[in-house]
Amino acid sequence: MIRKAVAVLVAALLLPAGPAAAAFADTAAPSWQPRGEAVRGEPSTADAPGLTAGVLYRDTLPPGEDARRYAVQLDATSSAYLAVFALPRPGSEVAFGDGVDLSLESTDGTRCDSAYRTFSGDGAARPLGTWVTRTIGADEPCQQAHAYILSVTRKFAGTSDRAPWPLQIRLTTEPALLPGATPGPAASAGTQTPAPAAGTARGTAGGTDFAGAARLGAGVWKDRVRPGQTCFYEVPVDWGRQAWIDAEFANAPVTGTGGFAVSGVRLEVYNPRWGFVTGATGSYSGRQTSVTATTGTVAYANRWESLDKVSAARFAGPYYVAVTVHRDVAGLVRGALPVTLRIGLEGEARAAPRYDGDPTADLGLPGEDGSGGESALRLAGFASLGTGTVLLLSLAVWAASARRRAAG
Repeated sequence: MIRKAVAVLVAALLLPAGPAAAAFADTAAPSWQPRGEAVRGEPSTADAPGLTAGVLYRDTLPPGEDARRYAVQLDATSSAYLAVFALPRPGSEVAFGDGVDLSLESTDGTRCDSAYRTFSGDGAARPLGTWVTRTIGADEPCQQAHAYILSVTRKFAGTSDRAPWPLQIRLTTEPALLPGATPGPAASAGTQTPAPAAGTARGTAGGTDFAGAARLGAGVWKDRVRPGQTCFYEVPVDWGRQAWIDAEFANAPVTGTGGFAVSGVRLEVYNPRWGFVTGATGSYSGRQTSVTATTGTVAYANRWESLDKVSAARFAGPYYVAVTVHRDVAGLVRGALPVTLRIGLEGEARAAPRYDGDPTADLGLPGEDGSGGESALRLAGFASLGTGTVLLLSLAVWAASARRRAAG
């Protein structure tokens, strides 16, 4: 009897804490909550706060204000990557052209890089990110050891939600190759689409952000995504390999007189340093549809190619897949939408370039432990338990021990 009670109690206590548990207790879709060190970007470059590589930062971005600016000090040998994600509240009003505009300049006014991303759909609120880079190379700008300024501007339509957007900001660096090391050739994007992965689908549960992304390999995976929700998945892609992701959105009973949601379903891919690789969208009316995206073949020399999708596939590591269902789908079907992810890995794995240092040194994220974040999530779950719950767990363990001693 005691053993049964202990088992029931322990099973209850090991239910997921945080967003996974909230999904059962609350109708609001779980969403990316910014974490890390708080920072406040300033309009003036003279007051711009400094960013350190490997530290995750959070800020906010109100509408109708000057750019938020941040300072970074870069050496003359390491490439640097600054990724910024805007995190509007799920379901909030955004316009087609709303988005984030990034610029990286040296303090002498030299433009190193710029990037601009929009939601590309009215009402398509979701985590929206892109990156700017300082790439080391003979024909690249901004090669000197120097102070640089990251500027982040919010593009805003007057009809959109005026609430400040939370920001997640990440600076990472990549060491140079060893003297005499050759990077090898660039890899083309490829034109042939392989057959979608086949086999028995395995269940998964996408995370709310990159740190909590569900780790997937080649094969077939099933999940459910609610209208207004974005789920994240992680796919490891080695040097010389390319990932193909096919997202199938199942048919579902419609609730009204019909219609469809433009850009109702969306698939996006990001590289290990959160750089946007590519994306695809499709309309949804309650009938099954699918969209496909690819990482491009991973090669070091891709960084000097002009096509963005190829240039972003410049490192091996975890590539992140984001699946979004538009909020308007809630007016067409009931509940979450079943999604099947078919993931294929093409090409032969190659040896890594010979780096002069560890290229993954500052890639760690809160919640990760090197094995899928599982242990860290368990620790976070126990850390969130109240004192009374911990006492109950202790009593359960004590009772089990007492039972074993009595049997002895």
